[in-house]
Amino acid sequence: MRAPLPDDEAARLAALHDAHVLDTAAEEDFDDIALLASEICATPVGLVTFVDRDRQWVKAAAGVARGDVGGELPYCFRVVQSRQMVEVADTGPDTAALAGQQVRFYAGAPVVLGGSHPIGTVCVVDRRPRELTEEQRRALRSLARHAAVQLELRRYARHAGEIVDRLRQLDRMKDSFLASVSHELRTPLSAIRGYLEMLLDDDFDAETSHRFLTVMQRNSDRLLRLIDDLLTVARLSDEAVELDLAEIDLAELVHHVTLSCRPLAEHREVKLRIRCAEPVPARGDAKRLSQALNHLIMNAVKFTAAGGEISVTTTAGDEPEVVITDTGVGIPADELPHVFDRFFRSTAADAMAAPGPGLGLAIVRSIIDAHHGSIHVESELGIGTTVRIILPKP
Repeated sequence: MRAPLPDDEAARLAALHDAHVLDTAAEEDFDDIALLASEICATPVGLVTFVDRDRQWVKAAAGVARGDVGGELPYCFRVVQSRQMVEVADTGPDTAALAGQQVRFYAGAPVVLGGSHPIGTVCVVDRRPRELTEEQRRALRSLARHAAVQLELRRYARHAGEIVDRLRQLDRMKDSFLASVSHELRTPLSAIRGYLEMLLDDDFDAETSHRFLTVMQRNSDRLLRLIDDLLTVARLSDEAVELDLAEIDLAELVHHVTLSCRPLAEHREVKLRIRCAEPVPARGDAKRLSQALNHLIMNAVKFTAAGGEISVTTTAGDEPEVVITDTGVGIPADELPHVFDRFFRSTAADAMAAPGPGLGLAIVRSIIDAHHGSIHVESELGIGTTVRIILPKP
């Protein structure tokens, strides 16, 4: 009969599964532990076992084939439950069977991870009653600790590999960011410089000069936006977003932001619809929320082809909410978890050569987080994207 499992079963199981040892192939390191346990304790069988929610799984076996270990050794559950070594000198004639033979002697020491989570045992069994010496008991406990160390080392190695992969990814993102920012700065500067040279070299009429100056102004505004985004991200790295909170009508705010984006939408032949009929009371920083909404709507316009449609809706409901839905190119499922990462550019952005260093959505996320709100993105490639912002009640 099984012993009851520990009270912190959820944490114990989490430690076991994080070890990534269950249902893995035989490994020499664990086979050696089972063999040493058998030889030191002078028993015909040595085992390394792990206790899952509803099963006992054998990682290594000496003196018997792993595949021949059928059924369960109920004493292993007792070791896990007690968190200490269990020795049964004589189990009696009607006990567990191992490889078709009755077990009359059992001794097992717990394999403990994180200092407090017993996830399995290093144990030995015999088909006749007996007792271990004190030296053998110490050795069995030592082998159990060695098994835990093996798992910890593998976990550290696995996590170190994940960190290295992440650092490589960040390095690639940094290179991409530097190339993108360089391009973003060079393009408007080149335009401004080119028009300045023409204005200085030739005597144009007033209308042409005004047109040139308008282009220069547009490119200088683009530079200012980029620099503002870079400064905003730099501030966010060091401190929280500062907000000037006040009572606002979210519907009115969204209405004004959407109207400001409409000229670009019309230029790209994209329908931009507003559904903000009723007032939506909220508490927030109107300037920061406008900045976030402008980023989101301009993104939707940027990635929606001519003939497409974007709708912006506000609702009061239980909490103030803004929903922006487009019929654009969509976002691949594997990229969705990263859309709010700094300097992240989607494959669609690269394919379309869309301007921007990948800072907009990171800024949006920081602004919404500062309001103690939430932002969610759902998307389907080739179908479109929905962004939902929820703010706390005023």
